[in-house]
Amino acid sequence: MPDAVPITDALARLASPEDQRHAADLAREAFTRTFRQAAAESPADQAGDIPARCRSWVASAPAPDAAALRLAMLLAGLDQWGLAFSQAFGITAIPSLTRLIGDLRTQTDAAEDARLQQQMEQLDARESNAIDFKISLRRDIHMALWHAMVGSADPESAQPILRTLGSLLLTLDARMPELGWRLVADTLAHIQIRLLGAELPPLAQSGTQQLLDALRQALPAEHYKTILAHAASAMLDWQRARRPH
Repeated sequence: MPDAVPITDALARLASPEDQRHAADLAREAFTRTFRQAAAESPADQAGDIPARCRSWVASAPAPDAAALRLAMLLAGLDQWGLAFSQAFGITAIPSLTRLIGDLRTQTDAAEDARLQQQMEQLDARESNAIDFKISLRRDIHMALWHAMVGSADPESAQPILRTLGSLLLTLDARMPELGWRLVADTLAHIQIRLLGAELPPLAQSGTQQLLDALRQALPAEHYKTILAHAASAMLDWQRARRPH
């Protein structure tokens, strides 16, 4: 995602951009496994090795504060995935996700828990803290909802998912006044890229247009234009990068 101004990440000393993106990837995989388990109403542990992998990755951090930040990112990611899908699908609880989060939390002693709380506070202290994690996490959640909307049986069943996606984008823009709009633009760019790819059902175009219309109505005109311009620029950069040299 192109940036007009330098972004200083105060947590990069504890978690590199690569580590932050890995945290987002691991949170996505963990949630996907637990959500499928809940949807299937299966007593089997479809999360498989995910809890052990999460704990192993946290434990492999080079320092206690770095380990606490890794765990904080995983917990924040799982929580945000859970909230988004609960809203989109009208779910009151995801027991398998609750168990996973509880399992990760109960592995900490008093000192580790104190460090965890500190790092969770640092995640929210500045918009740019762990920015690579936030970008990757939000993009994954937004795109997962978009794909779920596209795969809906009919326009009516797509509406709750579409409303949730629009609400998440607007909330992100409001809660992160400096960088949130760029994350919104990043999502819109990735949606447009998907629309350029393989053949998709009609809901892909119509649902996306409804999303854009909702954003245009909810946001100030100039702000909306800025987001669209940023998204268009990112999509053009992607197209240029794919051209043979």
